[in-house]
Amino acid sequence: MRKPTTMEEDKLTTAFRRISMRLRQSARKLTGTADDADDVLQEAFFRLWRKRSEIHDEEHAEKLLTAIVHNVGIDLLRYRARYSDETPEEQAEQAPDEDRTELLSDITALIDRTLTDEQRQILYERDRDGWEIEDIALRHGLSEANVRMILSRSRKRVRELYQKRKARQI
Repeated sequence: MRKPTTMEEDKLTTAFRRISMRLRQSARKLTGTADDADDVLQEAFFRLWRKRSEIHDEEHAEKLLTAIVHNVGIDLLRYRARYSDETPEEQAEQAPDEDRTELLSDITALIDRTLTDEQRQILYERDRDGWEIEDIALRHGLSEANVRMILSRSRKRVRELYQKRKARQI
């Protein structure tokens, strides 16, 4: 691998500066916060910097940056969805009041539309009404492990559908 020239590095930084505001807006729409958008931009620039010897011109750099920002943002969302223990309901509790009401109604609609009656009842009994796992198991004639599995799968399904819907709105 050859060492990049100062001219190649200048093309890269010029392209980045020219479209950084647009990239930041795109990353913010995708991730939802300014801090995450800044993190995405930093990672995108770092990834592009590693490929600086392959960049032909500023237009090529801009196209690569746009694609990298999108991919890094999606990676961040996937990582959070995979490793977040928060349910969409818990995320709603952290949102501002006006957004919280809308978010809760969206999540409730998703739950009502997509889950079976048993899944919906178990989820509401646990998360909305605060029932203990053992009480839910007795009521439904299930083992506690089965109730936990139903809760986990139901939350995962709602979280995935919510994330897909949110991504389509961006």
